[in-house]
Amino acid sequence: MTDAAPGADALRAFMAQTEAAGEAKAEPVPISARAATVVVAREGEFGPEILMLRRPERGTFAGAWVFPGGKVDPEDAVPGGTMADELKATAIRETKEETGLDVVPADLVQISQWEPPEVTAVRIRTWFFVALASSGTFVPSPDEVAEWMWIRPIDMLERHAQGSVTLYPPTFITLTALTGCGSSIAEWSTHLRDLQSREYSTRMRKSDGTTALFWQGDYEYDAEQPGATGPRHRIVTGSLPWTYINEVWAS
Repeated sequence: MTDAAPGADALRAFMAQTEAAGEAKAEPVPISARAATVVVAREGEFGPEILMLRRPERGTFAGAWVFPGGKVDPEDAVPGGTMADELKATAIRETKEETGLDVVPADLVQISQWEPPEVTAVRIRTWFFVALASSGTFVPSPDEVAEWMWIRPIDMLERHAQGSVTLYPPTFITLTALTGCGSSIAEWSTHLRDLQSREYSTRMRKSDGTTALFWQGDYEYDAEQPGATGPRHRIVTGSLPWTYINEVWAS
């Protein structure tokens, strides 16, 4: 199936440019900033739902469906606090600016940390949080949000498989992880608070003629080894539905 969703061309262009840069053996690009993104969750009629936002057809992640979030600003500094406090401050501010919703530090659970491939033009290290509760009135920012929906993670993945929405790999994997967290917010809270936050340092290359993204623990993560076998931790993105294979970390 072909990914015909709005924004799909931007995703393909990003992956093609990153792949080309890697083949040219470009020097690694340093991390230039930190960011936080927030999966805002609520209890739904048929299980937990999350807030998904579609970005406008311009700028970063053009046309893609994402979670609220953005880069750390100087105003997010917490006097006497830690980097974790600063990241939560960013998460809270960005959620408020983009959606009008309020979240508090006690309801934020860090679930992952992501780094793009070393040859990506701009590299931002991003921390993902789940907000297990929120308050206030939803008011989407017209500059940041072209469309929005509350939806179960499994239903968003089904839309992606059908080619009706565009997702970037960190969003796809986050949605995949959330499908196994339980059937209520209470179960999500217990499950997520018991998990250790995962670190994903992404590498991209061709594998069997198809573009794949690799993460730590995959036997091809450091270098392709013809004839070698071992555990896999990767996404194959050549066509839909994407295939996420994780034989390294327990869910």
